[in-house]
Amino acid sequence: MSEGQAVPLRVRVELAHAAVQRLADSCGVDVLHIKGPAVDPGLRRHESSGSDADVLVRPDGVDRLMAALAAHGWRVETTFEAGSAFDHAANLYHPSWGLVDVHRLYPGMDHEPAAAFEVLWAERGARPLAHVACAVPSPLGQSLVLLLHAARTRTAGEHPDIAPNWTERTAADRDALRALAERTGATVALAAAIGELARHAGTPEAALWEVFAREDDRLGEWRARWRAARGPAAKVSVAVRSLGVNRYYLRQRLGHEPTGSDVAAEFVRRLRTGVGAVAGRMVRR
Repeated sequence: MSEGQAVPLRVRVELAHAAVQRLADSCGVDVLHIKGPAVDPGLRRHESSGSDADVLVRPDGVDRLMAALAAHGWRVETTFEAGSAFDHAANLYHPSWGLVDVHRLYPGMDHEPAAAFEVLWAERGARPLAHVACAVPSPLGQSLVLLLHAARTRTAGEHPDIAPNWTERTAADRDALRALAERTGATVALAAAIGELARHAGTPEAALWEVFAREDDRLGEWRARWRAARGPAAKVSVAVRSLGVNRYYLRQRLGHEPTGSDVAAEFVRRLRTGVGAVAGRMVRR
C-alpha cells in the first residue's frame, strides 16, 4: 500500500480540495467548493465526506483550470460529455490526492451557468479545508446545491438531505430558497426535489427530472435528454452519444482496460438493450 492510499479518505478528500484551490489561485480561476467537507455542519443529517472533492468553476475559467490540473499530474477519467445526463462534470484522478469532480455547471442551474455561478459567488462564504481557505456557497446556496443533488439521486424513500434543507426549514427559509432557485434558473429542479414537479409537467426542462423521479430505464433517460437538449446541434449530439460506449465505466466493470473487442461487444449489448426497451414499450402500449 502506498503512502497516499494509507491516508484516511476524509483527509484525502480535504487535501484534494486544498490542492485544487491552490491551482485555481495560481491560474486566477474562481471556484466554489461544494458538497462533502465543504458543507456547513447541520445541513446534512448523515456524516459524509464523499469519495471525491467537488468544485464548481466559473465557466470562463474551466479550460484554464483543466490545463493546470493536467500539468500537475491529474488524469481525466471521465469527460464532461461522458459523466452524466447533464454533461456537467469531468472526473479527474491524482495518485496522491485522489478524485475530483470539476463542475462546469451545476445540474438544475444549467440554463445560464455563468449567471448562476455569479449569483452563488456574490453571496459566498469561506471554509478552511486542509488549512486552505476555500470559497463555498452561502448556507442557503449550499442547501440549494444539496436539494438539486437529491433530486437526481435515486434512493429508497426520501433522500436524507431533503429534511434538513427543506422540510425542517422555516417558511421564510423555504421562500428564500425558492427565490434563490429562481435567480439561478433552478425552479424546475427544486420542484423535482421537493415533490412539486407536476406543476411543470409537459415542459422539456421537466422531462429529464421526471426520469429520476420515476426511475425510468436508459431509453427513457435518453429520450428525456433529447427533449431537454436546446437546439438542433445539441439534439444531434445526444442522439449520437446515446449509442456510444463509455470506456471509463466499461473499464470499471471489466476490471481492466477495454480492448477493441470489449468495446464492440458493449456497443452490440447497448444496441440490443435499446431495441429491447423500444419493443417493451410498444408491447405495453
